[in-house]
Amino acid sequence: MAFDLYIFDLDGTLIDTRQDITTAVNEILHHYNLESKSVDEVTDYVGDGIRKLVQRCIEQSSIEQSSIVNSRVSLDEAVSMFKDSYWSHMHDTTITYPGITELLTHLKDKKKAILTNKAYKFTKAIMDRLGLTKQFSLIVGGDTVSKKKPSTEGIEFILQETGKPRDRTVMIGDGKNDILVAKKAGLISVYVTYGFTSIERLDGIKPDYIIDTPLELMEIG
Repeated sequence: MAFDLYIFDLDGTLIDTRQDITTAVNEILHHYNLESKSVDEVTDYVGDGIRKLVQRCIEQSSIEQSSIVNSRVSLDEAVSMFKDSYWSHMHDTTITYPGITELLTHLKDKKKAILTNKAYKFTKAIMDRLGLTKQFSLIVGGDTVSKKKPSTEGIEFILQETGKPRDRTVMIGDGKNDILVAKKAGLISVYVTYGFTSIERLDGIKPDYIIDTPLELMEIG
């Protein structure tokens, strides 16, 4: 294969975390007497880190219920509550997508890294539980560097740490931020259709490749 370095997004690319994130979100909404949200609704708000996720869910629920709760909610408090709740539930149902284990085995001799907007603490704990950590040379969470995707700071950090050339590096992800950061950093981009985000939400940003299953990545390069 042509690539020396594979950079993967996490949620919606390697693992399906939707139900556990939704469980934690709904505990927070229940605390503020707001109606719970479906998995699909919560998934729409994932991708920009915990704070944005919590803020979006509370604001949207407040609007839907014509409630003024948003004006009296401490976002810092809500985020802290979410972190506690998610820590308790993050292993309830989270699994790798079908084909991921086989893909990582196929890429065992290649350098691999994770670049996610999920906090490092949660990322590392989930990967440890799923037995994925040993497959990757580097994990860059949303708080590992100062700026989250689509900032290229995480990409540059990974390239520097691994010593791999930019033109032999590929970014794989399911969201707009993944494709956008690849474009900005001059990497090959691969969009996965099985994840959290529909291709329509890429807002016209065109990935270099589109795959429907993880194993199709083997055919690229």
